[in-house]
Amino acid sequence: MEALLSGRSCCLPGTSQRQEGTWTPAEDKWTQRLLTAFAQVRTVAAPGALQRMQDECTQALRTQRMPTTRNEEYRFTDVSRILQSTPQPASQSPAGLPEAVAAHKLEAAAVQLVVVDGVLNRELSRLGGLPEGVYVGSIGGAPASAAEHLGQQARTRGSPFALINGATAQDAVCIHVPAGMEVPQAVHVLYIATGDANAVTVSCPRLLAVLEERAYLEVLEEFSGAQAEQKYFTNAVAEFVVHQGASLVHKYVQLESNPGWHMKATLVSQAQGSRYALTEAMVGASLARHDLGVAQLGRKTETTMRSFILCGEGQLHDLHSKLRLHHPAGTANQLHKCIVAASSARGVFDGNVKVERAAQQTDAGQLSRNLLLAEKATVNVKPNLQIIADDVKCTHGCAVSDLQEDQLFYFRARGVDPKDARRVLVYSFGAEVTQHLKHPDLMARLEAAVTQTLGDIVAAAD
Repeated sequence: MEALLSGRSCCLPGTSQRQEGTWTPAEDKWTQRLLTAFAQVRTVAAPGALQRMQDECTQALRTQRMPTTRNEEYRFTDVSRILQSTPQPASQSPAGLPEAVAAHKLEAAAVQLVVVDGVLNRELSRLGGLPEGVYVGSIGGAPASAAEHLGQQARTRGSPFALINGATAQDAVCIHVPAGMEVPQAVHVLYIATGDANAVTVSCPRLLAVLEERAYLEVLEEFSGAQAEQKYFTNAVAEFVVHQGASLVHKYVQLESNPGWHMKATLVSQAQGSRYALTEAMVGASLARHDLGVAQLGRKTETTMRSFILCGEGQLHDLHSKLRLHHPAGTANQLHKCIVAASSARGVFDGNVKVERAAQQTDAGQLSRNLLLAEKATVNVKPNLQIIADDVKCTHGCAVSDLQEDQLFYFRARGVDPKDARRVLVYSFGAEVTQHLKHPDLMARLEAAVTQTLGDIVAAAD
């Protein structure tokens, strides 16, 4: 086996050099195939922070096994279709990209970063209008105080897929907001994946945002596929470091092409008095999973998580969240809403909130509401609230149902057509979350995707 990275002496990712000329591959065969494929297309050394992350994740992957349904956290999420594929790095094909970017505008955004197959495309991005001192761009030019955070959370709290991303990421977008500074308009990060008719292409986009003390930022991640009919695999990671008194508004919309596969890890660390608010909508991809991990690391920390999941024909969408409260007087509120609209669809929610002994006077709530619109539609819900502290106010709940007869009767009694009544009830169910996206252009794209997924299901009278 030959090392193909030029310009420096090294071994293939996923291997270690025990002695000269001897190579030890990663134990997992799919992992080794993927790492070898990425090594063959890598021609230049990565910037320092990116190279460090690649080396650390590669080392961690040597003994990692990719998950199966025998692993508790993947019991309802079968990723075998990914692991049975022959992965190839995406080519970052420019065909049709300007049109795709134009179709995903966000008028309120002063900054739009276009990431194609995991690599920032500066020609298609719009980087003007930032306050002086704010950095937005590739990790290679980021301030050292921000770049040092790259990969730290994923290495200790990330899934095997997050480690795969760290070992193979060809670029990383970095946002750094200095202390006391507010970015007045949203930063829109648009991820576009290009497919290949003859292979399953893999891209590993990565985002790092560091907010110094009392800083404010709204970042909007939007995922889309350039070719609707081609299969590809997007394996994304976002790491957020929110320092004391800072506020991060995070919006995440997944509108991948339906044949695609989507894995996403979002890892957040919050210092004292900081605020993190997430609004997410997951609609696209045939297989999608979001691993969300938040750690409150200071007093009076606020965390809000709102999620809307829609599962259509043949889709499996999974949200795994972990929230850890370690200090007193923290607040947390999580709302999960899922619609499963077909008998071949499955929704999965595993929400974990752990209130440590030191987190006295915590106020935490977790609610999961699920709507099943077809026979044999399936949702697997496991809300989990673990409380070790004794002076807290914590609640959690879960509901699974079809549309209620009394709700339909309310509309019918007022002369509303049953089909229209059903449509209104279904769309309003998700609107409790999606209204917080607020950007009209984005909400219009999301509504179009929801309408396409639901099709005639919402119009079918009981």
